[in-house]
Amino acid sequence: MGWLALLLTLLLEQARPVPARNPIYAGAAWVADGAEKNFNAGSPRHGLYAWLLVVAGATLAAGVLYAIAYSLSWLLALALNLAVLYFTLGFRQFSHRFTEIQIAVANGDLASARRELTAWKSQSQEGYSAAELDASEVVRQAIEYGVLLAHRHVFGVFFWFVVLPGPMGPVFYRLADFVARRWNRRPPGPLPADEFGRFARQAFAWIDWAPARMTALGFAIVGDFEGAVYCWRKVKGAGGFPGVEARAVVLGAASGALGTRIMGATESARYFDEPGQEGAGLREPDADTPRSVVGLAWRAMILWMIVLLALSLAGWLT
Repeated sequence: MGWLALLLTLLLEQARPVPARNPIYAGAAWVADGAEKNFNAGSPRHGLYAWLLVVAGATLAAGVLYAIAYSLSWLLALALNLAVLYFTLGFRQFSHRFTEIQIAVANGDLASARRELTAWKSQSQEGYSAAELDASEVVRQAIEYGVLLAHRHVFGVFFWFVVLPGPMGPVFYRLADFVARRWNRRPPGPLPADEFGRFARQAFAWIDWAPARMTALGFAIVGDFEGAVYCWRKVKGAGGFPGVEARAVVLGAASGALGTRIMGATESARYFDEPGQEGAGLREPDADTPRSVVGLAWRAMILWMIVLLALSLAGWLT
């Protein structure tokens, strides 16, 4: 039933993508902001209490609803899975911006590409502006951001949907990601950031450790395997903390799989530059690279769908 729910969600999401503004996302923001307002006393301990209430509480509630639905009818349980996956998984939740940037760059409309990239990244990075970027950097940053979103909106959700029963996994992963970002926003003005969001940030770093490696492995299998593994090994242990490492693993493997530099110039040099092999032989991104990125992500998703189908069939036959 899990494989069927994933397949139906991908088909539904392609036909009718989730709008950026919808009551589910607004409700999650309201709950997260309310928890921060009522629990935040500046201590990591209070952040832990809020995280348990919001993330663990919602995950357990999803599990209870699924158990009730499954006890009544497997079709009702399937419908619940489909509803949760529709709002938590899918390429189309963010790919329209990616497509608009790709079209604008291909048409030589750099101003429109800059505006689209600014509007896209400013949703998670307050004050971001692409106004001064050249065409190559606009493409590179769009690819970098798109790869990370594909990991968090697709492969991370996929991993936890398989690990935890029913809708618990998608709720757990997406809420953990959401509060980690929302509770660690930079405060306005000169005030320093408090410690409330530390636990949420560290918790998601550990939660994302295994999904990041699944994403990297998928990119390696469906792309340039030797290049992906080489770049993956070069960024192994990056930053000494799972959150930094997960990001580097995903971007490094995608870079090697495509043979294209996805990280920024400084970051790429730190990981890949060595005498006689500067930049790991990665070429610079161009207007055609976004299409290759979309193809890589879709091939990886198809790969994991096939693996899950094989495991499901093996379970049914035994």
